[in-house]
Amino acid sequence: MAASPNPEQPVLVSRRGQTTVLTLNRPDRLNAVSEALYDTLLIALSAADSDPDVRCVILTGAGRAFCVGADLKAHAAGTRTRADQERYLTLAQDVCLEIQTMDTPTVAAVHGYALGAGAEMAVSADFLVMADDAQMGFPEVGLGTFVGGGVTHRLPRLVGLRRATDLLILGERFTGTQAAEWGLAHQAVAADDLMDSATALADSLAAKAPLSLARMKAALRRDDSLPVAFTSEPRELLALMDTSDWAEGVAAFTERRAPVFQGK
Repeated sequence: MAASPNPEQPVLVSRRGQTTVLTLNRPDRLNAVSEALYDTLLIALSAADSDPDVRCVILTGAGRAFCVGADLKAHAAGTRTRADQERYLTLAQDVCLEIQTMDTPTVAAVHGYALGAGAEMAVSADFLVMADDAQMGFPEVGLGTFVGGGVTHRLPRLVGLRRATDLLILGERFTGTQAAEWGLAHQAVAADDLMDSATALADSLAAKAPLSLARMKAALRRDDSLPVAFTSEPRELLALMDTSDWAEGVAAFTERRAPVFQGK
């Protein structure tokens, strides 16, 4: 990924059709997170989610890495008060929560390294596309710190408790190829093809019915029991039957054409 011409902006926002691309932009620090980066990213995610013309969000990083996690030099300086530490942690949690719970689908495009907080943001996305040689890991236990971003809940659901235990406690790095083999990544591709693959996936997501997609995301997130699912699914469908998008989907199917959804 090319370094940004605007190094003063910690997150770059660009549009490609119906997709917003958010690029972490501290390439000189391998996109290590900071309060300013989290603040800017949270605002950008919220803005994208509230824009009806945005149908997908891609999160990626400038330079040689997606994000190497916490800026340990900043932490080691020892200048943060307890209140500063709490605000930093709240921002980190809020960013991952927004990525996981926003109605708009999210794709993380990971190259280079995604470590610690970077890995937390990456696995928070609905879809993870990785360069096959990218390295991801959760080194926190080996550093005397602790994982965030809801990972202790989310990762076991994605890869199973046994593998999540290995990854979170042993902290060993793994590649994009391994992540795809485990089902953690949607796809592992050559680094040169990363953004093309992520963009193709985003285009596919942008063509889906946004109201249906948002409800599906919420249902998967709830992880309903079987009896609850048997009652909630018809309720979701009935709600969608009152929308213009439902009528468009039915009409497009009968007319053998691609639907054009409006999110209404």
